[in-house]
Amino acid sequence: MKIHAITPAILLGFSATIYMALGIQRESSPELVRYTLVWQNRERVYHVHYPNNERPDAPKALVFVLHGGGGASAYEMARRTGMNRIADREDFIVVYPAGVDGYWNDGRAKNFRRAQNSADVDDVGFIAAIIDALVRQGHADSKRVYVMGVSNGGMMAYRLGIELGHRLAAIAPVIANLPESLSSKKPMRPLPVLMMNGTDDPIIPWNGGAVGVFGRGPGAMLSTDRTVQYWVDAANLPRKPATRALEDRAPQDGCTVEVDEYREAGNPVEVVLYRIKGGGHYLPGGNTPNRSGSLGKKCMDINGAEVIWSFFKRHTLPTR
Repeated sequence: MKIHAITPAILLGFSATIYMALGIQRESSPELVRYTLVWQNRERVYHVHYPNNERPDAPKALVFVLHGGGGASAYEMARRTGMNRIADREDFIVVYPAGVDGYWNDGRAKNFRRAQNSADVDDVGFIAAIIDALVRQGHADSKRVYVMGVSNGGMMAYRLGIELGHRLAAIAPVIANLPESLSSKKPMRPLPVLMMNGTDDPIIPWNGGAVGVFGRGPGAMLSTDRTVQYWVDAANLPRKPATRALEDRAPQDGCTVEVDEYREAGNPVEVVLYRIKGGGHYLPGGNTPNRSGSLGKKCMDINGAEVIWSFFKRHTLPTR
């Protein structure tokens, strides 16, 4: 495995995605360092944001941000999630890896390239190799590695939680349900999980079924309720959550937020669902184009990235 860094970053563009706008090639940015890694005889790319643009002199928490299907550049993901700004304030590292041809092998095998199958792409191994590299360099704390993903990236976060959970402190899939093809697998360990789904998402149906891209998405999803129960049961948590409604801070957006929290005294694992009532296919509070005609309503009552980091920092990988 060979890893190369190019500083300052050369930001790659990917094809347009339904969730994210086209990540066109841009000038170099001091905020992102571009690395390449040879994995499975493929050159894979990822970008790293170091807090306040400085290489750390001690291991820091590490947050992966996985793009949606079709791809989005690291620049776009950073801008639209605002995660770099949070990292500078909270002192952690952000990694923006790129899927092969803009897609993640989330366990469904088929993707929207119709004629191609992604089953031979080892994205779990790719993410593990990035963790290895950053830990070996002394930059990342192996006990504080987290994964956030949106849409196809959210489904990949579920797969990583199942297959790489022994190396992750927590995951946060957004606008994503668990692929049915993964639902019979047992996670390597009970894992803290935070989910954010819109009840009116036209792409990832709240009640499960096929991904709704033009009505012909590949692979079936569990419902949001069944996805939640998968992780609740894995952690042996009570099935009845504590539910609370959040303040409707942006009544003009047509959405409200309810939070289901599954916890038990003495159990360090928690499962949390942010139910975006009336919400569509968006990271809540994200800096994304408003396409209500195709993606539904964007909830602005919460800042999704801030909520996710607040959840992540409560959790550390337990000592074996």
